[in-house]
Parts: sequence; structure tokens; C-alpha cells
Amino acid sequence: MDSIDTSSTPGTSYDQVPYTSRSFPQSHPDRLATLARLFGMTPTPVTRCRVLEMGCAGGGNLIPMAFHLPDSEFVGVDFSERQIQMASETITALELDNIRVEKASIMDIDRSWGTFDYIICHGVFSWVADEVQEKILSVASANLAPRGVAYVSYNTYPGWHLREMIRNMMHYHIGQFTDTAQRIRQARALIDFLADSVSTDTYYGQMLQSELQLVQSVKDWYLFHDHLEEVNAPLYFHEFITRAANHRLQYLGEADFSAMLNSGFPKEVAETLNRISPHIIRTEQYMDFLRNRFFRQTLLCHQDQALHRNLDAQSLKGFLIASPAAPVTAHIDLSPGKKQSFRAPSGKSFSTGFPLTKAALGVLQEHWPRALDQDRLRRESFQRIGLQNPTDSMLADWKTVCGDLLHCYTFSHIELHTWQADFVTTVSACPRASRLATQQIQQSANVTNQRHEQVSLDAVARSLVRALDGTKDHQALLRHLIMCAESGELTIKRDGATLTNHELIEQALRNTLRQALNKFSKEALLVG
Repeated sequence: MDSIDTSSTPGTSYDQVPYTSRSFPQSHPDRLATLARLFGMTPTPVTRCRVLEMGCAGGGNLIPMAFHLPDSEFVGVDFSERQIQMASETITALELDNIRVEKASIMDIDRSWGTFDYIICHGVFSWVADEVQEKILSVASANLAPRGVAYVSYNTYPGWHLREMIRNMMHYHIGQFTDTAQRIRQARALIDFLADSVSTDTYYGQMLQSELQLVQSVKDWYLFHDHLEEVNAPLYFHEFITRAANHRLQYLGEADFSAMLNSGFPKEVAETLNRISPHIIRTEQYMDFLRNRFFRQTLLCHQDQALHRNLDAQSLKGFLIASPAAPVTAHIDLSPGKKQSFRAPSGKSFSTGFPLTKAALGVLQEHWPRALDQDRLRRESFQRIGLQNPTDSMLADWKTVCGDLLHCYTFSHIELHTWQADFVTTVSACPRASRLATQQIQQSANVTNQRHEQVSLDAVARSLVRALDGTKDHQALLRHLIMCAESGELTIKRDGATLTNHELIEQALRNTLRQALNKFSKEALLVG
């Protein structure tokens, strides 16, 4: 559990308790551009764009974007002087000249800031007063480029009704305390008391218990800001969209595409939804009712943008495609009609008997986490089924594959991208980690990979990342780890006992080094 330092109490709660700042893949301009293009827009390429983040905190989300997209411009604003200082120090350490962060209020943003192709506001909207919420939507309209996309996340009903009840209980209890650290301790004490005392024999107890367990698991900084802040104002999805429309913004979609679909419901439920809610806003609201949704990550665009929501195989044209889905068997059977299942990290499976689709998913899994353009994916897929020069009639089969891939996209079995960072998926003779990761590892066990994801590293992995500068071969890297172990910087154990013998340490670290480097290659942490 994180400890809270309240020795100084500057202007905001985020100065007292900084919000742990990290990357959010769903807010990356590439994700926003992908959804925009999928629905018929022509968004600005992410390689040359302007991005604004309202509530950038310590820059954990914005700085990696700027690092990986050097020809784009990034602007962050946050009211916490402490967090802006933290972001500025990181920017200086990385020698970035395409990003600036300002200690300012969202209310200070006006047209003089210019227009932005992508505007991000994550984890802010529900925690600010009504006038600031309106300002967020105003900025998302007035400062958004004509073909731009705005991302706004917020707490929603009906899911937040139960969480709001627990929040109110905590607020009632901690109202008698003034010290921040004490308020957090007392909030936890109340939650623990309720969890131990409420009977699960009743429906109320069962619902409350599941939510209490979630609250018990979060870090102190998360509990403080997400549950104990003075303002936390959830709203229904349709209310948010109505307010956005008042600023001439329309609903583009959700950052998580699969969350927009009713295909996850039983057939009769999906049919009823289609019958009672022919309009997308009403459909989305009814799905929130069914799912008890508590959080949304909504994408908005200008009302004059014509959107096309009838997707087909042609919709995938021009996208890069990646897939983490792995075959459930060691060997992919490419025989016609023979069903082959592929399982995504979520646990969901997709089965197909079409040989070319099976080949395509196999190719994507082999190249994961890199994304492929369709020309290369098509070429390698045909080669996999033994066709070096397919005829025109055979090429027509690719339309079937694209239809299958679109279906896979709806269940998150594949990813679509407009861009990807320059990382490698094989371990070279002298591996090199990104400069961003080597800088971040000095402050945290978590680093941002080349896919804008958070990767947690253990002590050995952290020590290894520091040495991955592209000048050391595997033997030199092993010597580095051995030196760290023998100096006491690393503790190497076997069967619970700490190893002190040089030969045993070398044997253990040799296996660990190989495993760690292979893991880095699959987590997009290597750039050479």
C-alpha cells in the first residue's frame, strides 16, 4: 500500500497526494484516429498532429506520446504545481522539444491556445464542478480541429449508484477528521469494518461485499482521488451526450470498440435492443442499463462530420493489423472445414474452418506484438497455405478473410492501428531498450512500452533494462547481473534460500536472462 506524505499542504489535493501518472493506451491518438477512420472520418495522421491533454498530471500519459511521435506537438495542462514540476523534470531528462506542460486551470484555455487534432481528458470530468465540466466540453469544441477527435472519460450510472453509496458512507465517517493521511486510514477502517460485518446472506450484502472488495484493493492515492474527493459527479450516458451536443459535438464512439456492440448479449436480448432503440444513443444507454456500466471513455467529434457506421470487409482497408490471439492447439490445422480455435488474452475464443483465415491469424500471432499492413499479411497468409502466386479468383477469398477479421475486431481478437512505434520482436546480439524505459525505471517499477502500455518489472528486469544500451552482448549482460547479485543489489533465491555461490548464481541468472529478454521482445520493450 502506498504511503501518503502530507508534510506540506500546497494549493490542491493533487499537490498533497500526487495521482500516479501513467499511460492509457485507449487515449492514444492512434486509437482515436483508428476509430475515426473506421467510422468514415479522415483524421490527421498521428505522426504530424497537435495533441492537448487536460489534466495531464505528471505527464505519464502525454510524455510517452511525445517521445514516440517526435514530429507531433503536445501540450499538457494541470492545476497541480507539484505534478507539473514532475512532468517538467521528465521532459528535461528526455530532452524533448515537442511538448510543453503548463500549471494552469482548464478554465484558462481559450482560442489563443490554437486548435488540436486530438484532445484528451482522462479522469477529470467527474471530479470537477459543473462549470469546469462545461469548460471541458467547450474546449473540446472550440479548440478541436475540423477533423479532430476528443476523448473524455467519466463515471456513469447506473453502475456508480452502488459505488456512490459506499463513497457517501466513507465521507460521513471521515468528516470528523482533517488530516489527509488520517482520513484515508479511517476510510479504509470503515470499509474493512463493513466488509467484515455485512452479511452475505442478503441480496444487499452480496452486492455490497463485491464493491467493498474492489475498494479494499486500490492504492491510497486512488482511493483518495477517485472516492474521497469532495466532487464526484457521475451521470447517465445520454445526459453526457446531450451536454456535448450543446457544444455542437456528436458521439463518435467508445475508445473500446467492443463495448459499443450488442453482440455480447444473448440473441433475443440483442434483437430486442435493435427493436426498441434504433438510434445509437438510445442503444448505448440501454446497454448501460443491462451491463450496470460505471465508466465510459467516449470519443466526440464535430457535428458536421458525416459518420458511416455500416462496417464491412472494406472497412479494414489501409489499417495495420495485429493480434494477440493464440491457437489453442500447438499446431494450426489448415485443412478446409477443420475448425481451429484462437484464444485472446481476455479468454474469449474465435473459431473458423476457413484455411486462409486460419493462416492469417497464425501469421499475426507469429508477428505479435507488431502489426502488419494488409499486403504483407495477405502475401504471408497465402504462402502459409502453399500458394506463392494466387490467382485472381483465389485473391477474392481475401474478402472473406477481411470479414472474419472484422468479426474478430468486435471481440478484441485483433487490433487495428494507423501507426506503430519502431520496436523489434526478436532478441538481437546486443539488445537495446528504449531511452524512455531506461529513464522511467529510475523512478518506478512500471515502464511504458512502445505500444503505450504499462509493463511492470521485477528487480532483475529493472537491473537488466538499465544495461540494455545496445553495447553489451548476452555474456556481458549476464556478467552485469551476476555483479549486481554478488554486490547485494539483487537477491537471487532458489527454493526460498538466497544463493551465494558464484556458480549457482550464474546458472540461475543465465536462465533468467534468456527468459527476460524473450519477455521484453513480446512486450514491445526492445528497439534494437
